[in-house]
Amino acid sequence: MHHKKELAPNNINDPNITLNHDNLEYLCLDCHNAEHDFNREKKSATKKGYRFNDKGELVPTT
Repeated sequence: MHHKKELAPNNINDPNITLNHDNLEYLCLDCHNAEHDFNREKKSATKKGYRFNDKGELVPTT
């Protein structure tokens, strides 16, 4: 899923942004990555020192 209005520190806790179906769209991984690369410098999807595990949970890297 891709958020049409990008998540940011000032809206991450706003369910009208994070969970609103009108703000979400299905994209394949390649299209999702292209969308983000097109709009800004290439960045990691996670904060430095964290990663997503096999369950999709954000965990510290070890």
